[in-house]
Amino acid sequence: MTTTGDAGLSGTTGDWCGADPFEPSFRDNPYPALQGLRAREPVNLTPVNTWRISRYDDVSAVFKGAKTSMTLADGSSPNFDPLDIRGSFLEFMLNKDGPAHMRLRRLATLSLNAKTARLMENEVQLSVAAAMDTALAQGGMDVVRDMAHFVPSRMICQIMGIPAEDRALFDEWTAARTNAFFAKFLPPEVQQRTRDAGSAMADYFEALVAMRRKSPGNDLVSSMISAEADGEKLGDDELVVQAIGIIIAGYETTIGLIGNGLRAFLDHPEQLDKLRANPALINNAIEECLRFDTPILFNWRVLAEPFEVGGTLLPTDAVLWPMLGAANRDPARFPEPDRFDIERKDVAHQAFGGGSHFCIGSQLARMEARHAIGQFAERTRGIAIRQGKLEWSHSFFRVMAHLPITFA
Repeated sequence: MTTTGDAGLSGTTGDWCGADPFEPSFRDNPYPALQGLRAREPVNLTPVNTWRISRYDDVSAVFKGAKTSMTLADGSSPNFDPLDIRGSFLEFMLNKDGPAHMRLRRLATLSLNAKTARLMENEVQLSVAAAMDTALAQGGMDVVRDMAHFVPSRMICQIMGIPAEDRALFDEWTAARTNAFFAKFLPPEVQQRTRDAGSAMADYFEALVAMRRKSPGNDLVSSMISAEADGEKLGDDELVVQAIGIIIAGYETTIGLIGNGLRAFLDHPEQLDKLRANPALINNAIEECLRFDTPILFNWRVLAEPFEVGGTLLPTDAVLWPMLGAANRDPARFPEPDRFDIERKDVAHQAFGGGSHFCIGSQLARMEARHAIGQFAERTRGIAIRQGKLEWSHSFFRVMAHLPITFA
């Protein structure tokens, strides 16, 4: 077993090992670099003094067995920009632990749960059908704009109580705001764009909270206000931060799931034909999409006490980055991990994280993806599809901005 010191492994400086996630080109195809990282240094001290964990079993061990926090011992964030004040994620449920986290999570699950997914399923089906009607009539579509973004933006805005005419406001805000999760390590211009998005969203939700206090609706913001009145003691600032965090999670990650999933099928037409021939494969197909190209390549945890992972004993306050994308393609866990296979057995991926911070919107995201990808497969049967030029969004997540396709 290797023991670490405060400065890192045996006092050495860290190395990106050819897998620097802040390099612009990394997102184009991160998997060869992640494969090299996992093979060369599966418990990797980075140049910014964080520890990347890239093997499946090690990531699972952190989520299941390590005593962790989302903040350092002094209560500060290891990743956030200290100048990012308005709408700061420091008060978001994702950044809380213990009773404070559970209190906020309990409020959010009032509207983000399996029951909500069932209630909204018909509307999702209608939205997907409308998107496909338009695409078939026009001879093509932008996979992101017309499907991967169109469907989840409608659903999450309805859940939050955002009027349909305001949905477009969030297109740029949400993509920019995802960078707040690791803004400490990003260029100054990206940090500023992230702060500006936070301020704009805070302005919007402050007004929406004030409106819902006067006139409650059947939405999540109203539910959180009501829970506060019943003794939960959520202040306006706290309500605003939860709303910002939830809509970002509902927008960006589901855009990534649907968009990356459709792209995987377009790149592997034999799998698309397999789904058309056997639509019952759709549930397993969605899990394989999440494994093969997850929207969130890594997240973070802070050790609240020493923990041994991969033969290395890491100290209290060590900042861990579980590399979800690397774990999901670990050959020790998945045979032929770089092969997209919707009939793969036991697709137990790490895409939704783990432990107490497991994604609360996972059921809604899966349901939306199931209908979007399922209808796309069925309604493009017998149609040749040609891809155009892919463009990535400003999101820190692995989310496309555009992927045009044409039907022939």
